[in-house]
Amino acid sequence: MKQNQMWTYVFVIFLTLQSRCSACERLARYSIISNESLTLLRQMGAHDPPGRVPFPWNLYHQIDNDKAEDQVRFLTLTLDHIIDLMDAKEHMNSVKWNPRTVDNFLSVLHRQSSDLKECVAQYQKSIHKKSYEKRLKKHFKVLKKTLKKKEFSAQAWGQIWRAVEIHLKRMDIIASNAKKHLRH
Repeated sequence: MKQNQMWTYVFVIFLTLQSRCSACERLARYSIISNESLTLLRQMGAHDPPGRVPFPWNLYHQIDNDKAEDQVRFLTLTLDHIIDLMDAKEHMNSVKWNPRTVDNFLSVLHRQSSDLKECVAQYQKSIHKKSYEKRLKKHFKVLKKTLKKKEFSAQAWGQIWRAVEIHLKRMDIIASNAKKHLRH
């Protein structure tokens, strides 16, 4: 092997390890920021909505077994959907959530999403849409319809609050799995 080739290989390996380390750093911060978002969500007020809360359990089980890159993309996409869903302050009159807490919650979610988007930018772009993208979009569409159908009532927001809480908790598990995969 020529010396130039050897240095090229060393350089490529170094860049690969460096990008994986920086991705791990972002995921390490994820759990800290996620903890903050869950705390803010609880400050908004715990709700025990009657009935079942729609949640894509099968989708989360599927993503548990995907590559770390897809897991990080999934986290980013889910955060963006949660932000879109919860950024409806003009329709929150029926709940007694402190608007400042809601703003702080959304700010934390934006920070998480931004961190993960930097991480995703390090991966190769996917050539085709992943099945989880469509299923996730459909799930959040159902949650939005629930809000509209129940005319943004406190009960409807309680269901949304509960669904968001479950998402955030499950996303912590996905982030932890992705961190483990990226270290190896």
